[in-house]
Amino acid sequence: MRADLRRPWPFALFVLLAHTLSRFLAVGAHEFLGHGTAALLLGGSPYGAYVSPGSGITYVYLPPTLPAAGTVAMLGAGIGVEVVIGVALWWYTRRSAAFAIRAFGLVAATVFVVYAFVYMAAGAFDFFPGDTGAIVSVLQDPPLAYGFAAVGTLWTFLVSVLLSFDVVRLFGGPSRDLKRELMMLILFWLVPAPLAFLPGFSAYNTLGPSPIVYVGTFALVLTAVAALLVYTDLLPSARVPVTAPGVSWRSIAAAAIPLLIIVPVWAVGFGVTQDTATGVLLETPPVQAEQAWVGELAVNLEVVVHPDLNVSLYWRYHGTFTPTSPLEARITASYRDRMDRDFYNLLALTTVGNAMNESNWRVVESDIHPNETVWARGASYPDARVVRLGPSAFNRFGFLVRTGNNATLTVHDPFKFQPVGPPGGWLDALKISWEPPLVATRFADGGGTTIPVVSANYVLWQNFNGPNAHTTYAVTLLAT
Repeated sequence: MRADLRRPWPFALFVLLAHTLSRFLAVGAHEFLGHGTAALLLGGSPYGAYVSPGSGITYVYLPPTLPAAGTVAMLGAGIGVEVVIGVALWWYTRRSAAFAIRAFGLVAATVFVVYAFVYMAAGAFDFFPGDTGAIVSVLQDPPLAYGFAAVGTLWTFLVSVLLSFDVVRLFGGPSRDLKRELMMLILFWLVPAPLAFLPGFSAYNTLGPSPIVYVGTFALVLTAVAALLVYTDLLPSARVPVTAPGVSWRSIAAAAIPLLIIVPVWAVGFGVTQDTATGVLLETPPVQAEQAWVGELAVNLEVVVHPDLNVSLYWRYHGTFTPTSPLEARITASYRDRMDRDFYNLLALTTVGNAMNESNWRVVESDIHPNETVWARGASYPDARVVRLGPSAFNRFGFLVRTGNNATLTVHDPFKFQPVGPPGGWLDALKISWEPPLVATRFADGGGTTIPVVSANYVLWQNFNGPNAHTTYAVTLLAT
């Protein structure tokens, strides 16, 4: 049984199947061979990946000592690998005498090369964030986005023109039957359009949150494709008879059979959408990657005043990141029983100076306390990351002013009081505790509206937001 791929319906079906297969291969190459391999070569770790015909993502950890050029190389590797593979397939298949092989090479080149350049151009801007946008962010060079857009658009146009000439040559052109050649060329570009762009736009919510817009746009493109197929099939035959034999249906089956394996793997193994992505966890995420998964960090501080007026500081941290997919949930769950001590220790030692008006501290303990919680915006998070600090030998106790038997302890919100970094955060909770025989005689705060909770041996401020949070807190203690 033979089918003539030079007729609209068989050709359109072949293009659609070849495009779908190429999309899986291209996204897989982009993520695994591009980003994943580059991360490994740069001393990093690609620990998770999601692949679909519409979009993909690779979660990587790169060494903090890696220069910006290394990060840029990893980000650009996906597009680079796609283009190289696409050009190689195009060059190899266009030399074949078989119609189906040449047609598949053109479809693959479109997916690997043209769409890679489209992604380069569009991905440089916030409306469709991509690798080139990440490169702009890393280099802190906003004008570079327009450079990516210009280069990507130019190369998209040039390669599309060259591919179009090869498509026309498939049908014996140019000008063998110009009207039919033009229609077949339109089918070549328009048939896969819904699969080419709409899933990607949907993944980035470019079409908006409503699925109606997505379905409507998809249906509109498919209706246009169907109309073209009907119109082209009703066109009169070419004035010059086509002498080439028909192509076996095995060519169409050859493009379809791999999809019988790939589609179930995608739907079951990776997940249909990024929101339902189970993806692949390639390895246990490095502990150093934890800070990428904390989201907004909840910060609690407890200051314990001992009877000899020595103090201990307990910094309690917990991320408030909410996973949006099963894959993200697996990644965040991997940090339930382990923590990046260097990250939390550095955070505590960096902020303690502003909090206590004294920078000389030492880390006494850094660990996860499963029975302790971190409070933030009315919610309590278990498995607190606790960093306990004690005064070093050079600590001058500038936060503690003694007058007779009284001692006034002053604590500042390190994120609001002369902050080291950009403003925006605040101390979620501050607890000042004292041990007997110390007795609190006075509480004071300023800069916010939070009302403290007072107990026999502590006072607690829980700040729901930045405006509520005070800038300064003070407790006066009497040693009896």
